[in-house]
Amino acid sequence: MLHRLLQFELFYQAKQRALPIFILLFLGLGYFMGSQGFAPAGVNFNSVYQIYFHTGITTLGSVFVIMFFAVSGILRDQQHQMESLIFSSSVQKSPYFWSRFIGTFTFSVIAVSPFLLGYVLGNYYSDLDPERLAEFKLIYYLQPWLYLILPNVLMASAIIFSVSTLTKNTIATYASAVFIYVLYFISSMFLNSPMMAQSVPASPESMALASLADPFGFASFFEQTQFWTPFQKNTQLISLSGLFLFNRLIWIGFSFALLAITYRLFSFRKISKKSIKKSKAQKENIKSIAYRPIHSLHNFKADRLAFFSLVTLELKNIFKSLPFIVIFAMWLVSIFSELTGLVIRGSEYNVPLHPFTNQMIDQVTDSITLFSLILIIFYSAEIVWRERSLNLNSITDATPVKNSILFASKFIAILSLPVLLISSAILMCVGFQISLGYNDFEWNLYAMLFYHYGIQLAIYVMITLFINSISKNKFMGMGIFAMVIIISFKAVLIGLEHPLFSIGFMPRVSYSNMSGFAEGNLLFNHLSIFWSFLGIILTGLSFKIWNRGTIKTFSSKIKQLIYQWNTSQAIVFSTTLIGFLSMGILIFYQMNIDSEYINQDIKLNFRENYERKFKQYENMDKPYEVSRKTEVAIYPNKKSYHIKANYILKNKNEQPISEVFITEKIKLKSISIANASLIQHDSVYGTYLFKFHKPIMPEQSILYQYELINQLKNYEEEKSIVANGSYITHRGFEPVIGYRNGLEIIDKTERKKRNLPEREEDNHSDEHIHLEDLKVEKARFETIVSTSSDQVALSSGKLIRQWTENDRNFYHFKATEKILPTIGYFSAKYATQKINHQGISIEQYFDPKHDINVEEIELSSKQTLDYCQKNFGRYAFDHLRIAEIPSHWGFGGFAHPGVISMTEDRLYLTDVSDENTFNLVAKRTIHEVAHQWWGHALSAKPILGGSLLVEGLAKYTEAVVMEKRFGKRALYTLSNDARRKYFSGRSFANKAEPPAYKVFGQSYIAYGKSYHILMSLRDLIGEAKVNQALKKLTNKFRKKNTLEATTVDFLNELYLIAPENQHELIDDWFKKVITYDLSVEESHVKQMKNGKYEVHLKVKTKRNQTIENGAIQSIEINEPIMIGIFDKHPSEVSDDSSMIYYETKTINKEFTEFKIIVDKAPEYIGIDPFGTRSDENLADNVKRL
Repeated sequence: MLHRLLQFELFYQAKQRALPIFILLFLGLGYFMGSQGFAPAGVNFNSVYQIYFHTGITTLGSVFVIMFFAVSGILRDQQHQMESLIFSSSVQKSPYFWSRFIGTFTFSVIAVSPFLLGYVLGNYYSDLDPERLAEFKLIYYLQPWLYLILPNVLMASAIIFSVSTLTKNTIATYASAVFIYVLYFISSMFLNSPMMAQSVPASPESMALASLADPFGFASFFEQTQFWTPFQKNTQLISLSGLFLFNRLIWIGFSFALLAITYRLFSFRKISKKSIKKSKAQKENIKSIAYRPIHSLHNFKADRLAFFSLVTLELKNIFKSLPFIVIFAMWLVSIFSELTGLVIRGSEYNVPLHPFTNQMIDQVTDSITLFSLILIIFYSAEIVWRERSLNLNSITDATPVKNSILFASKFIAILSLPVLLISSAILMCVGFQISLGYNDFEWNLYAMLFYHYGIQLAIYVMITLFINSISKNKFMGMGIFAMVIIISFKAVLIGLEHPLFSIGFMPRVSYSNMSGFAEGNLLFNHLSIFWSFLGIILTGLSFKIWNRGTIKTFSSKIKQLIYQWNTSQAIVFSTTLIGFLSMGILIFYQMNIDSEYINQDIKLNFRENYERKFKQYENMDKPYEVSRKTEVAIYPNKKSYHIKANYILKNKNEQPISEVFITEKIKLKSISIANASLIQHDSVYGTYLFKFHKPIMPEQSILYQYELINQLKNYEEEKSIVANGSYITHRGFEPVIGYRNGLEIIDKTERKKRNLPEREEDNHSDEHIHLEDLKVEKARFETIVSTSSDQVALSSGKLIRQWTENDRNFYHFKATEKILPTIGYFSAKYATQKINHQGISIEQYFDPKHDINVEEIELSSKQTLDYCQKNFGRYAFDHLRIAEIPSHWGFGGFAHPGVISMTEDRLYLTDVSDENTFNLVAKRTIHEVAHQWWGHALSAKPILGGSLLVEGLAKYTEAVVMEKRFGKRALYTLSNDARRKYFSGRSFANKAEPPAYKVFGQSYIAYGKSYHILMSLRDLIGEAKVNQALKKLTNKFRKKNTLEATTVDFLNELYLIAPENQHELIDDWFKKVITYDLSVEESHVKQMKNGKYEVHLKVKTKRNQTIENGAIQSIEINEPIMIGIFDKHPSEVSDDSSMIYYETKTINKEFTEFKIIVDKAPEYIGIDPFGTRSDENLADNVKRL
């Protein structure tokens, strides 16, 4: 019987019209993903890593396919009222159950599997770079199919099939599909799964839990490959072992267990019916009453009563249903998890943020959109088609209720879903704030959620109602609307970048607690009106063609739309259409005509043409700025600033200069060079070519002037100029003297498409943080900055004078020493706190609402100044200004000469009130203050290795100052972060990893590997000697105006103070790519008769070298490494009293055993317990005894 039922089931499912659609959809999706070149730099497009990654993402989409086959497989008997017949036949439970499941599972696999075929076609039949396509290997595609597609489809099929079988409810089936998604995201959020791309790295414990709990196997895949280098991603297969194997076994086992339970609970003979309670009136004898006609009312009151009655009915059907209750409960859990991550588990370094309202809102907005759209997709179809699904449409269609009332009631019912989600999110946020003692709720921001997110969702409700009104069935309606949503949110991927082409698209409006609403606000307002008009139009069309009575053909609906209009309807429709077209024209005019609209193609064309036209000037000799004088007028309320600049240029070359080529960044109002004429100006590319009347001789100086006005208009948004918290830098506006190689197209594939020559790897660029060119030098600086009367303006240099004129505040700053051109200008409604510390004025400028961490910032600044002046030489200025800037800047801080900019959410809103948490405020303050030495006092030459002398030494200073204040527990946290940065960063490196002394721009080395090297160096030769070398290096280059210091100079200083037998190890660390695999293999302790403790320890110490092609090979080890014994875990050690034993041991083989006698009972033992070596896994360095 099973054979015949299975044969029939497979035949039935094969005839589903949706099957070829699903097959083509996944085939097309595979081709699209395979042809787009979505791969990290250095990783082949068809590497097994990429295939796994994209296949895993695709299996998320299998849930909806499975849902369809489950509905058709299980619920079709109920929908066609065939249950009684089938259940009373000779068909048995077992073959019936398993045939239906096998049919659902089989055709779900058949529908999803073409993705891999499409991926192959996309790889090999597109214009991808052939150099990044490896030889075709069947195993690369077969393995993801076996390890991901089959188990994931099985898991999802088991859950959805079980729910559908036991409930016989379509909405419950939908809810089960949503449940799988939500379960995945909630577990990922709670456990810091790597798939969530959070700023908080997952701990090894969280990673292990996430790897086992993730039903789709993503977390276990990332756990295995998280630190794979590009070479490994291109050459290694995924191993069915470890957590990945356990994950697959757990969820396959769960699937079969669930099916077994479902089989046991499934009653084959009993048809589920809801018991009907008889009312008192039903139980009594009913008297016969003579019929009399009732006159129906057709007035406003009747319409109002009908409307509220229908709305009440629709809302009860939604909110009282078990599937909705389950989804809503999961929504609350999701929001709870998001908010917990912000204010309890913390952000970076697991440090929480203060619960300011805008921070709370930022945590929930993505979830609001995701959950709302899922609910709208499913419930809109169910609500629109409910009467027809229950065969009640003949009754409701015959009632004297207007289409508009029927439509409005369903619209309100569906709209109530996102409204409920937004409202509950607000209540949850407020609840968190109250529990944390925060009472500034900023209700206006909460109310704006209904505008910034509710409007868009309301428009999508209107769109889905229209789609369902013209669809043949609810599944078609859901499918079409889902496609509209996908296209709207991913329009850029198919070339639809203009917002008018993305249905319902509205830009995300950023909000800063300091500066208020910023980017995208005006465009959002206009688009909300534009799409609202469209929604109203579709609403009108929807209830004009609302399905009543016999289902109309599509052509008849079109005729109804054309002819059946009364005068008032025509006027309203015409007015709305005119409003829609008018807003579209306004948006298009302001975006494309009155302003310059630039999409991706225009950008690339601009870059290509710039290179073709002006590459000839790349190697032209040019003069350099030796003096800068500026007048900067900031107009925060007008969103503009005006700059007048007077520079002195000097010819630093050995030959005379006849011409100067200049590229503007912001359109210039005027530009001039003394004794030179403008012989060429390209207004499209903003270039100027000047010819000197008489060549400028070496060391000769000339005057250079320019003026610009940056006035934002229409939809233009710029982070630098806002109502409160303007932050303008020379890097953002200063014209570049010479050719801007930073404008060149970098992507090799794109260059090849455009027939551009292969680009040489640059070791310098005008776009780097500190640098414009190899010959840039420190220069004199003076400025007058003005701003509105209610704001304070800042810049580098000593404050010479301050005055008020014409209702504007003026500030005159002049640098007492030559400084680098990394200059910024600030303007905001600052509160200030100033203190004199050993002749240095420490000045803080911050938003009055953000004074929580001011004392901590001040203390950390003092400690850093004291340590750095003692060990590295004098501080160059008589002031240290620390200024707050809005959160829309994407960095933590930036060190200008004598002035530090710090973003509000990365410093001022960080909660370090708990002394047991890592003090992130101190860490960030120390790091940026240290840059006054590393980057300014010691200015690295902009060549290979420069990043180590800037960021590496700042990380070193940060570590030693943090250790002196907070103990070695701070080092454990810093080391763990540096480890993650290094190994994660190099796994996505775009070229072969250079040794540390040649680092240039690789942040994973500058912020990660350099920390380990310098801390290892400190353990090797001692902190005093490291600082001695750094002080000599700083003093050697401090007075030089040119940037000359290199890592070779630093190494030479180290060689002078380090014993000769340590030079080889120092060279290994700096000049080779070395990593370690250290762990405690065995350990035990026993108490001796004399009361002391004998600790036995066996450690593994492997040293690996990464060679040029990315391959990793094991090499010999012979170096001293710290062994530590503690009475608490190293991550909790705050003083030496917890360090029972901490000494170096020279290790020269892979496995080494030690016997150590200590006086105190030990709890933990470790090798390199505070992570000075670059080791992928720091957790196994320490073991509990």
